[in-house]
Amino acid sequence: MIKPWKTLESHQTFKDKFLSLRTDKCEREDGHVVPTYHVLEFTEWVTMIPVTDEGNVVLIREYRHAGGVVLLGVPGGVMDPGETDKEAAGRRELQEETGYTAREMIPVGSCYPNPAIQNNQIHYFLATGCTKTHDQSLDPNEEIEVLEMPYEEFLAYENLDAQHGLHAAALFYTERYFGKHPDKRP
Repeated sequence: MIKPWKTLESHQTFKDKFLSLRTDKCEREDGHVVPTYHVLEFTEWVTMIPVTDEGNVVLIREYRHAGGVVLLGVPGGVMDPGETDKEAAGRRELQEETGYTAREMIPVGSCYPNPAIQNNQIHYFLATGCTKTHDQSLDPNEEIEVLEMPYEEFLAYENLDAQHGLHAAALFYTERYFGKHPDKRP
């Protein structure tokens, strides 16, 4: 049976306000030593599938520099250091990025974005009853266009030019929720 590795040494090799890089020396159960294993440390993330009473999903379009693509997707972001209320963080991110407020935030799933190299989890919410209540309040490096699309149209996610794996996971969890609660489907 596979067991967690034993950490023999660990030190932080980089840190800023967005992420930390930790380098570990580990030993497997069979005695094999992994001399250098890098771990990206992030705070938890939240992502929402925001839906209006009319059955539209509230989407954002933004440039994603690492991929070099303009992406159409769902709002989300990082929980601030020390922030523990996932729903409150989701509400904050939804309002900041889109100007929309949700009547209800339904947790639909959580997962590790990439547990091979990252230590954080992402938490998904179905945000229902979304209405435009505020202006956007973007971070200095954010440039976000907001639009609405019928949920069923966005569900054909594979038709988008560029796709985000974590947004596809959001749709997976949301569709599982709708499978158990068909009366809530837009």
